Formats: sequence, structure tokens, C-alpha cells
Amino acid sequence: MARRIPGPLYCEQQGVSGLAMLFLHATPDDHRQWLHQTAHFSAWYRTIAVDLAGYGRSPAPQRGATLADQAAACWELMDRIAPGTVIIQGNSMGSEVAMRMADQKPDRALALILSGCGYLPDLRDVQLAAKKAYRDEGLARRRAHVLAHFSPRWRESPRAQGYVEMVCALSNAGTLDSILVMTDALADAPPESFYRGLKVPTLIVTGSEDPARPSAYALQSKIAGSEIVCMEGAGHANNFEMPWEFDRLCIEFLKKRGLFPTP
Repeated sequence: MARRIPGPLYCEQQGVSGLAMLFLHATPDDHRQWLHQTAHFSAWYRTIAVDLAGYGRSPAPQRGATLADQAAACWELMDRIAPGTVIIQGNSMGSEVAMRMADQKPDRALALILSGCGYLPDLRDVQLAAKKAYRDEGLARRRAHVLAHFSPRWRESPRAQGYVEMVCALSNAGTLDSILVMTDALADAPPESFYRGLKVPTLIVTGSEDPARPSAYALQSKIAGSEIVCMEGAGHANNFEMPWEFDRLCIEFLKKRGLFPTP
């Protein structure tokens, strides 16, 4: 069992055959952040959307849990249900877990598709502020946090509002404490050599309205051979905000890498 994660992770699958494609969500979301992609890509892949430890229906991580612990728990899940190679998609915190999965088992990670991500070597002050906000406001803070993943223009749309209500309706006993634990984990950035050691084909998808966009280009410069594309008008959770464009970019990347099934 992965350290500091007391039990198996919850996941939902679509598609009965094909190469596995794993989806890892941002904080404080859950696996439903990927509902458009799991439905679409299940036409060709076996899609697996995970609730990371402490989110949705997965057990809460213990104090001191790291992103590497989350990655190890994801590999344990894959060992049980799809013990082969996998394409890994991650958004924000999920992208950090995805990179650690590729670091832990590079022979099984065929490709990474990362979004809402970047090279941010010093996030401690930002994460301390985020932690204080959750301590002061409790889970009520989650609504504003999820909304901030979208571009300002899109936040007031019925789709964005409906998604936020859906996410915030589901919590377990460990949700608030889990967010605090993973806020600490996100503040612990790996050395630059970690990124330079990643040898998995990587696509980085950023949005023009994502405050992290400059750091996405910095990340692309650290991962050898990685590609980056920018979605005009999209925010941090570009996969949910503009799924038609996001999916098209993913398919183009997978075709170039020989990882998209042909008729």
C-alpha cells in the first residue's frame, strides 16, 4: 500500500477495451473534472478517472502525504485494473501527480498530457495563503477555488456554475483536512533535475487566460522534447472549459506519437 494513503483509490471507467488512459484531477475537484474526456476518449481507449486520496470518494491521506505518495497509489490502482502501459492526463495538481507517476515507472507511462500546470519552484508563500483561506473559511472556500480554475468570462456561465455546485455537493469526512495536506504537498517543489529526468513524450496544454501560463512555458523548457500549445480564451481548467478544442489537440499529439488507434 502507498505510504500515508490508507486504502485503494476510487475510480470510474468507460470503454471495455483498448489502451488505458488515466485522468488525474486538480484540487479541490474530483474525477468529474474529466467527464467530457472520459466519455469522448472511451471510443478508442479504456478511460479511467481517479479520485485522488482525500477527494471525492477516495480515502483521506494521512498527514505528511506527498505527491509521490499519490502517484504510488495511482500505480497500485493500475496494477489492479489495467496492469500494462498507460497514457496519463493530469490537470494542475493532477499534472504534478502524473509527472511523478512517469518518474516512478517510466516504462509504463507511454505519454503525458499536462494542463493547468507549470514550473513553479517556489510556491510556499502561495500555498500558505491558500491554506490560511481554507482554515478561515472551511469548505465554503472550495466554491471560489473551483471557479478560479476558469477564465473570468466563463465563470458566470450556467455550465461553470453547475459544475461548481456538482463538485461542492460531494465531500467526505476527510475533504477539508485532505485539501490542507495536499496544499502542503504542492508547496514542496522538486529540484530542476526532476523535470530534466522525465523522458516520456509530453504535451503541455495551457490557456491564454490561465495565470500560470508563463510557468507552463518554463516547464516545457525543462522537459526535453516536450510540446506546448496555448488555447486562446481558456483558463486553468482548459479541458473542461473548451473540451472540443482540448480533445482535438490531444488527438493530434497522440497521432504524431503513434498512440491513436487507426481504423
